[in-house]
Amino acid sequence: MLRELLYVVVGLVLLAYTADIFFNGGDDPREPVRIRPRFPLIGHVLGLMAEGPTYYRKTSKVAGAEIYTLGCFNFKVYISASSRLLPFIQKHSRALSFRPFLQLVARKYGDASDSAYEIFGGTLPDDLSQSVKMSLAPGRHLDQLSLRMGKRVLIDIQELLSSKKNSVPLLAWARHAVVQATSCAVYGEEHPFLDPEVESSYWKWMKYLTAHLVGWLDVTKTGYAARERVFKSYIRYCSKLPEESSHLMKEHQRVLGEAGISNTDKAKQAAIFTIASFSNSAPTLYWTLWELFSRPEILEEVREELLTKGAVVAQSSEGGSGRSFVLDVAALKSQCPLLLSVFQETQRTRHVNPSFRKVMSDTLLDDKYLLKEGHFLQVPGNVIHSETGIWGPTASQFDPYRFVPKKGEKDMTATASGFVPWGAAPYLCPARQFAATEILIIAALLAMRANIRPASGQWDERPALHHADLATLSPPKKDVDMKVSVREDWVGEWVLRMGESKSRVPLASG
Repeated sequence: MLRELLYVVVGLVLLAYTADIFFNGGDDPREPVRIRPRFPLIGHVLGLMAEGPTYYRKTSKVAGAEIYTLGCFNFKVYISASSRLLPFIQKHSRALSFRPFLQLVARKYGDASDSAYEIFGGTLPDDLSQSVKMSLAPGRHLDQLSLRMGKRVLIDIQELLSSKKNSVPLLAWARHAVVQATSCAVYGEEHPFLDPEVESSYWKWMKYLTAHLVGWLDVTKTGYAARERVFKSYIRYCSKLPEESSHLMKEHQRVLGEAGISNTDKAKQAAIFTIASFSNSAPTLYWTLWELFSRPEILEEVREELLTKGAVVAQSSEGGSGRSFVLDVAALKSQCPLLLSVFQETQRTRHVNPSFRKVMSDTLLDDKYLLKEGHFLQVPGNVIHSETGIWGPTASQFDPYRFVPKKGEKDMTATASGFVPWGAAPYLCPARQFAATEILIIAALLAMRANIRPASGQWDERPALHHADLATLSPPKKDVDMKVSVREDWVGEWVLRMGESKSRVPLASG
């Protein structure tokens, strides 16, 4: 019996290697070099399951090439590991398209009906993209979103500082703050996430995104049940949009409706719109606060910057009783390069998930790398952000001053080709100005008003990360309780002076 079992195992191994050789033999010599996995056929899949997006760092070191191929059976993924190739990828944006993933997401995450799925295979993704860009472009619509977001942020920070709890889990608080502030901005005060159960269900659903993408890993249906609770809240909200619903939300529903999408599908597609906002902004806020408050000297410099640059102004409140403070958001965005640098360096060092493209037709990159139709291209941000050719010998280290303009420079837009947490043109995140403003406001208010330190007394330099999460910055596997204390000199009434969105955050990505 043991001998027969051994024969079977040996036979399967030989079959796997034979199949691997067969699939390798079909490569065109102009295609990027194929990296053979340790285990034939499925080795790269196993590596990604075990290590998440950090697996690309390992394969990129093994490849030693600016672009290479990972294979699983006859399925190929081309990995672009060099910022030098980004302009060529952008040049072929029609042939190397993100659009097919929008249709896939509509079905896998948004439970699109058959008719809705077919419609998403047409021009609808382009129409939606244009609508979103217009609604989030600098102007009165973005001004309204930012104003409502800011008002909600003030409420959540005041509740945090007034809490009698001994400690607060930082990730849970960051998630709540992002959900509530962004929802107030987009949907108004009567938004779908007022019910704590719906908000909790949303984050439970996020844990199952990978499982839902595969289609069969959520065997207990726990993730689907959580998603259904979110869907029901959106269906109720969308049945009659309140007048205070934002231009962004109204346009989103209008474009879907005019394309022939049913009311139920419209509500579900609105719900998955949050995946790109909540699930990315929350861990980015978490890690920005982590990097800022874990560096006392930098924190003090940021506080001084906020004061000397006019971003924070103290004044007597009406009637002369007590003190009041103003956070000037226009000054915060344009005059506080150190805080912005900490934020962007957090993105650079902690960004993990790659950007995706489908190869729609045979494409020759830089006149030498052939990408075959039907396969896929990925650009892993963590590999690009580790390039010493762009970021210097300290590329692997956190430098809070990295994005502070040097003498004679106005900003850091020259590094745009190597800074990809917002994606890469023409698929840059249209909400980057809104999201960056939201995170900078929260970080600035907490820097001035609070002291935050781990309840354990020590900052963990290398916390374990949840790489299975599809967020652009991996959240920690374990939330960390924080002691939050009020800075007594800054107790008083706080207001925001928003200014106009024409005052942009000078992001390195543009």
